[in-house]
Amino acid sequence: MGIIELKEELHNYIDNADERFLKMVYAMSREYKAPVVIGYNVDGTPITRKELAHRVTSASKRVKSGNFITQEEVEKEVENW
Repeated sequence: MGIIELKEELHNYIDNADERFLKMVYAMSREYKAPVVIGYNVDGTPITRKELAHRVTSASKRVKSGNFITQEEVEKEVENW
């Protein structure tokens, strides 16, 4: 079944559907559109796949440009807490 036939059949189901079916299709379509949460920030806000990819790219650029601190520097900083 091609995409055109699939759409036509789905439209037919929707046109003749009862309330239960419509609510299921609606819920499924909302979940499909929703961004996929793959983790959470310390404050509880969600992190999406797109946001994580952006963070990774940004971090990689910082490291390549030399903008980072070493493990030894972190350990010295922690000693002063």
